[in-house]
Amino acid sequence: MRFRMACSQMTPSILHRYILKELFQFFLISLIAFTFIMVVTQISILADLTINKGVAPSAIGLLIFYTLPYSFVFTLPISTLLAVLLTFLRLSHDNEMTAIKASGISLYQILPPVFVLSVFAYLCASYMAIYATPKGTRAFNELVYSVARERAYIGIKPRYFNDEFKDIVLYANEVDVSGKYLEDIFISDKRDPRLSHTIVAKKGVILSDPDRKRLALKLTDGSIHYDSQEMTSSDTIWFSTYELSLDLRQFERKQKKGGIGRGEMSVSQLIAELRSSKSKDVRYNLYLMELHRKFAIPLSCIILGMIAVPLGIQTRISGSSGGVSLGLGVFLLYYILVATGRSFGESGVYPPALGMWIPNIVIGALTIFMLQKAASEKPIGLLSLFNRLSDQIRNLGHSRKTGRSD
Repeated sequence: MRFRMACSQMTPSILHRYILKELFQFFLISLIAFTFIMVVTQISILADLTINKGVAPSAIGLLIFYTLPYSFVFTLPISTLLAVLLTFLRLSHDNEMTAIKASGISLYQILPPVFVLSVFAYLCASYMAIYATPKGTRAFNELVYSVARERAYIGIKPRYFNDEFKDIVLYANEVDVSGKYLEDIFISDKRDPRLSHTIVAKKGVILSDPDRKRLALKLTDGSIHYDSQEMTSSDTIWFSTYELSLDLRQFERKQKKGGIGRGEMSVSQLIAELRSSKSKDVRYNLYLMELHRKFAIPLSCIILGMIAVPLGIQTRISGSSGGVSLGLGVFLLYYILVATGRSFGESGVYPPALGMWIPNIVIGALTIFMLQKAASEKPIGLLSLFNRLSDQIRNLGHSRKTGRSD
């Protein structure tokens, strides 16, 4: 009653500021939480690089920083969805929405704060997708290859056929925690097309010379078995020490060849790549979808923000946990549509560009329908079914709790 009287005295601007303040509080909390979760999934791998492989913590920090723009592209839409959903769930649960409507304020009149937040998130996500993500991905790859040049041995795993070096397969039964000292080594060296070298050694140590872009494997107590390409001759040489040179320029070639991947390309680079494409094959489809993804995913901030309004008003769930669960369910539906559209677009079932926009089209149409229903205070069939199911589950849990207390 007190809030209803306050609403009758509120101007639209005051009400909008009241709602906008709550929206941004939930938005910031959600954004920090989900971005942290995405970063934490990489912590165990990065911590191993720091503790066991000797990679500098500063390099690990930069790797995490460079992945943030890509993370924000996805955490901004879901944070917008949850912020709006949790805000309107609270307003409905505390009967504030009832008081607002009773004061003669329609649903459409309280949408501006939602639109402001959604557009703000859209602009941030667009910047991340179009500008920051390509730069971050490029910087990430450059740092990875820089680390690889300096400490290329960090990728060598025990009891695993390591093929990081071109035309060389290295197997070591034991590798120390630093990755430098190896035992019981087997090497297949096919760099010389005329001869196939098989090297067996008891021990080995990785020697790194990043200034000369050179890596060497110093072997002790072993043998080299030579086979000609035609298998017409062979020979075996025994050695006490032998140094196998590993040319690190392959890392530079790999970086130069794969450094400009789809995720690293700017809009202009993608357009140039598409124009230079001679045929509309799978590769062309992938580049076209990457171009449209940079615009389609950020737009979901507005669509998901708007659909959260009727969801929050007509869904009878209480508590933040219920709202978060519902929000994650909606975002999962959107993500499934994105994955499906990408798969069908890549295979050419329908135009690749359409594949990236189908999730926005489907959720957008559903948003318009649900907003119209909520504005006219008519029940939404799917939400009514969800509410009945939720009530049954709640009543079942309450009855069981009552039975135990008796």
